[in-house]
Parts: sequence; structure tokens; C-alpha cells
Amino acid sequence: MNLTIAVDDTDQIITADLPDDLGLADFQAYLKSETNIPENQQVLVFDGKQVDLGKAGTLKDLGLKDDDLLVLKKNQPQTQSYLDSQLETVRQQYLSNPQIQSTLDPETRAALNDPARFRELALKMVENQRQLQADHQKELSQLYSNPDDPENQKKIMELINQEAIEENMRTAMEISPESFTSVHMLYINCEVNGTPVKAFVDSGAQTTIISPSLAEKTGLTRLIDKRFIGEARGVGSTKILGRVHSAPLKIESGYFPCTFTVIDTHVEMLLGLDMLRRYQANIDLKRNQLVIDGIATTFLPEHECPNMMQQVSPSQLGGNIFSLNDAPSGAGASSAPSRAGPVKKPKVEAPKKTADAAKVEQLVAMGFDRKQAELALQQTNNNLELAAGMLFD
Repeated sequence: MNLTIAVDDTDQIITADLPDDLGLADFQAYLKSETNIPENQQVLVFDGKQVDLGKAGTLKDLGLKDDDLLVLKKNQPQTQSYLDSQLETVRQQYLSNPQIQSTLDPETRAALNDPARFRELALKMVENQRQLQADHQKELSQLYSNPDDPENQKKIMELINQEAIEENMRTAMEISPESFTSVHMLYINCEVNGTPVKAFVDSGAQTTIISPSLAEKTGLTRLIDKRFIGEARGVGSTKILGRVHSAPLKIESGYFPCTFTVIDTHVEMLLGLDMLRRYQANIDLKRNQLVIDGIATTFLPEHECPNMMQQVSPSQLGGNIFSLNDAPSGAGASSAPSRAGPVKKPKVEAPKKTADAAKVEQLVAMGFDRKQAELALQQTNNNLELAAGMLFD
């Protein structure tokens, strides 16, 4: 009879033409010569059930027929003490590695500090896995009983692909368990218009955004240009409430004129690609720093990052490329993106803070209009360098 023997946990498949009256002892010797698995460690599974190789008989006595599929497993007998030792080793590994702990279901994770409960759950999972494998092998055997059927061929391919996926996942969990945990986002400390802010750095976002609540907190609400109301489209879409054309952004000791798109989002502030490109920023993950215009600032540790990021769904963050699709309302309005560089002579309503007279004179001496110099200093909290940058072409 023609038999197919699949060796478990390997890619080896044996196709053999054996006589019906071949003794089981001789059959086991044949399997040993092909697989190097000793007779006392051979476990044969047929039709989802383990074959009793201990009794005398022939292949025919097992009820086998042409084109049947057998699964050969290697039995590794373990004493109870050895099994308990292995489970305890696994438990200790989980306890010492929080990243791996995050891959566990809540019930198992809660049982890590209770050896008896952990052992009970682990043995239950092992038994469930064995049952799943037995069901899988039984289904495979039934499909192989009629391999020429197109539907069976399709199902066999699906099962093979699923097994490859499971094996790939097991390998990944062994060599890179951190890939199954959430990665905290990149945040930096900065100041917007003099107000301390934790900004989310996202080079995948086209524009730098600010939430309406933060705009109000930083005193920028009055500067929102509602002619730029529109829609931001990425994986999803959200409404653009307007635009702040220029506001002072302080990172460490540096000041940067920054353009904000106002969007109602859980993220208070997002530093996007427009500003990162404008100031030739470098996201240095090796040193855990953002280097912007030669100034380095360290990314915040996970415990200092805002929790509100956890409320944002993956569809809002993954591939979050904001594109301004609706043109600003109003006559003569343009939807062209902002130019790289400071905004020239911003004509906005002056804040109530008084401009420093000495610094006004310095800007006037540089050739700027006195009124525009006062406005620039008021908008930048009397930062001379930033005000000059805003007034230059």
C-alpha cells in the first residue's frame, strides 16, 4: 500500500510503498532509518487518533489503506518533576520580562505570582493546543483521503498557509517579543507662545496641528484664520477649524516661528513634517533625541507621555497624512501650502503686551517699519531674534 508519513515539527514528508503484511516492528525500524527517531519515541497519529504500536500485528491490522496519511511525532517523556521545573522556569521568565508579560491574556498575567494557578492554566493551554493539533491532523487526513477534489486542494492549501502563519508567529514571539507590545510615541517638551506643552513628533503627518483647547490655553484662539476651514484626509478624515499662520515655538533654547493647523483631536499638539522639513530636523532614535536646527532635545520617557494617545485609534494614527483638500473660504484666498521659512510681516491684531522700546529701536535700525517691528515683538513676547526672523523675507 502507498502511505504518506508527515513528520511533525519538520518539513519532512515520506512517501512509501509498503506491503500490507509488513510487521509493525519492521515498520518502526523503517521509520527510524528515515527520520532518526528511535522506536521508543515514535508516536503515530492516524485519523486524529494515536496508533497503538505496542501490539503485534501488520499495517493491514491498523486499518490502513492506499493513500492514507500518517503523522509521526517524537515522544519526549517527561517526569512530573521535570514538567513542574519547566513551568516554573517559564513563569520566572515572564516575571522578569514585562514586555513578554504584555503578550499574555489577563487571566494568565494575573496568575504569575501564584505558581499553582499558573501551572493549572499552563497545563490547560497545553492540553487545548494538543486538541487543536489533533483536530487539525484529523481534518488534514480527511482531506488527503480525496486529494484530487478541487475543494479539498483549496482547503489543504489554506491549512498549510495557516500553519505557516502560526509558525511564523511563534518564531517572532521567541526572537522579538517586543514586537507584540505597544510602542510609546515620540514626545518632546516645548513651549507654544510661552505655555509649556508636550508635543507629539510625527514625521508621517503632513502638517503641524494644534487642538482648539490648547490654542485657547496658549492664547492663540484669536489668531485662528477661519478662512482656512476645510478637511484633513488620511486613513480617515477630520474637520480643519482654521489656521494659525505663525506662533512662537520654543524647543530648549531655540525659538521657531511655527504654523499650526487647528484640528479637534485627542492629541494636543503634533509636530508634523512641514515644520520638521522647514528646520531640517533629525529624529535620532539611537540617541533618543530630536535635533532641530542644531538644537537637541531628548524624547520623553513613556511615563511622562500624555495618556490621551491611548484614546486614539490606530486608524487615526497609522499613515496619518493630513492633506488640506478644501480651499480657504473668502475672496482671494489660496490653498497653496505655506512656504518654508518665517512669515513676512504678519498683519494680525496686536496682543496687549507692550513691545520693548529698546528692541523696537534695534529693529528700526535694521530697516524695518516701526509699526511692524512693534507687532512682531508683541507676537514673539519680545524675543528680538524671533521677531527679526519673522520680518525678513
